[in-house]
Formats: sequence, structure tokens, C-alpha cells
Amino acid sequence: MPGPSKSGAVRPRGARSLLAGAVVLAALAVAPHALAHSGVQATSPKPGAVVQALPATITLTFGSRLMRVSSVRVTDAKGVNHATSARLDPRNAARVVVRTRSPVPGAYRVAWTVQSEDGHSESGAFAFRARGR
Repeated sequence: MPGPSKSGAVRPRGARSLLAGAVVLAALAVAPHALAHSGVQATSPKPGAVVQALPATITLTFGSRLMRVSSVRVTDAKGVNHATSARLDPRNAARVVVRTRSPVPGAYRVAWTVQSEDGHSESGAFAFRARGR
């Protein structure tokens, strides 16, 4: 049964339910875009991997296209950066290709910051180990 509103007008009870439903539908429509942040889907080498030597190329594959690579560092235990370049793969804008140099045995940390296609900055890191030749 309709009841008076604050303004004195009579409003059906279903109006609140209808409004709540509209808000939920609007949130669901926006959610895929809000949740579309890239996030790393795969790396090579994998986090925690033990490889024979520091690879000449390290890749990070994201869940969606990226706008740009802000920075990537591949540091050893002494903090020396072994990355010589980091760029978007021209064939796949969801993949970052990192070139490295001067391999030494030991632990490595790959730290990255990228800008996703929606303009948000994302960062993360993973570690792996190189045995040496």
C-alpha cells in the first residue's frame, strides 16, 4: 500500500525496490570496466623458478592491453639492475618484454610498474633464482 513520502506525496512501496534494482544493475554494468585492471597472468621465468642462468629475455603477460611500461628492474641480491630495456611486445600489447645483461648466479627480483589501457598504474614483483652455468 502506498505511503506518504517526506514531501507528503504518496509513493508506492515498490519504488524503493525498483530504485535498489536500478542501482544494482548500474553497478553490474560498470563492474567489468572497474575490474578490468591488467594483472600479471604469466611470467617467464615463473615466480619461484630455478633456472640455469639469467635469461636474456624475461616476459610478463597481463590480462589486458597496456598503455605503456613505466619501469622494470631485474635486480640481483646486491641491488644491481640487470635490465637493459623493457617495452611492450609490438605483436601483443598485453606482454612486456625485458632484455637483460651480465648474468650472475643467484637470486633475482623483477619489479615492474605499467599503465593499463584504462590509465591506472599497476605495479608488482616476483622473484626467481639462477644457478649459474
